[in-house]
Amino acid sequence: MTPAARSIYYFSFYVLAAGIPMVLAPQLILQVLGFPIEGLDWIRFLGVVVLIVGYYYFNLGRSGIVPFFRWSVQMRILILPVFIALILVFHMKPFYILFVVPDFLGALWTWSALRREGVNPFGTA
Repeated sequence: MTPAARSIYYFSFYVLAAGIPMVLAPQLILQVLGFPIEGLDWIRFLGVVVLIVGYYYFNLGRSGIVPFFRWSVQMRILILPVFIALILVFHMKPFYILFVVPDFLGALWTWSALRREGVNPFGTA
């Protein structure tokens, strides 16, 4: 497995670990975020989507699909500035940043690994 593939593969475990409590213990997630514990269906549905994304990352990392690695960096690198904008524009709680930092750092890890492999995540090829 290449370094970039490993970064995606290992990131899948973070994604899967985030999805499991969303499905099995959504009230815990809502308590941590300071939301009222009611209407848990939506977070369970979202948890299933997160688990599916984790499954994709797991298998795409193992398969070494470089175009996916590039696309992943392109989108995941935006999560921090987008959340900062959301927090500022919609007056959201600043601690939400803590939930996207691992994703942003994972994107930097994959970007760095791709660069070492001679792949520009923002290039055309």
